[in-house]
Amino acid sequence: MSDLPPDEPAIQFDHVRFRLDGRDLLTDFCLEIHRGETLVLLGRSGSGKTTILRLINGLILPSGGVVRVEGRATTGWDTVRLRRRIGYVIQEGGLFPHFTIERNVGLIPRLEGWPPERVHRRVQEMLELVGLNPEEFRNRYPHQISGGQRQRVGVARALAADPPFLLLDEPFGALDPLTRSETQRQFLSLRQRVRKTMVFVTHDVTEALLLASRIALIEAGRSAGIYSPAEFLDSIEGPAREYADVVRANGKILGWPQ
Repeated sequence: MSDLPPDEPAIQFDHVRFRLDGRDLLTDFCLEIHRGETLVLLGRSGSGKTTILRLINGLILPSGGVVRVEGRATTGWDTVRLRRRIGYVIQEGGLFPHFTIERNVGLIPRLEGWPPERVHRRVQEMLELVGLNPEEFRNRYPHQISGGQRQRVGVARALAADPPFLLLDEPFGALDPLTRSETQRQFLSLRQRVRKTMVFVTHDVTEALLLASRIALIEAGRSAGIYSPAEFLDSIEGPAREYADVVRANGKILGWPQ
């Protein structure tokens, strides 16, 4: 458990700049992420969303400013310890194809030195948590299950060592619409049970409105505004208006109440 004061952000970007190949991907970026919330980073491709995730878990370091996790600058963390406090989920789950589902899910607990029986119990628990029967799935390989099932295994693996943070980089983007909708509903149920601090990247405004506690709109490497889903949907001016207009227009086409 963190000893962070209750009013301190779990993750903080303090005037962060990130420069790569002579180009600023983030500029004077400020953001506070609260403990226990699901903050969705919404923006166009190339706006800097994935860069923000990579800065949180120390895959890259800021060119200026400070990124703090649990009150400590990422440059002050032992990199391995930092990353093991952060589950990371990407499209298709990022599973190792030559590992069984059980070995994939139990990877971090094994690296942490958990005894085999404890790892086995944790794998069973995590597969059940994401709605997969352990007896049916644990001895399969990733190519033997569906895309939606692989995504759920990816979430189970990210949660297996009980990290306080979960980063999700367009995790449902490669799924077909029906599977994506089902997986989103399962994610909402899972979020209520695990109560982690989550940062979720998407460029899908409908997904953002469905899953977010708050939405951070990212434009050209800067924060263009922070909104509750209701505030975002009600926007009639400012940076969120274009996105909200799309949702309202789609609602009219589908005959939703206005």
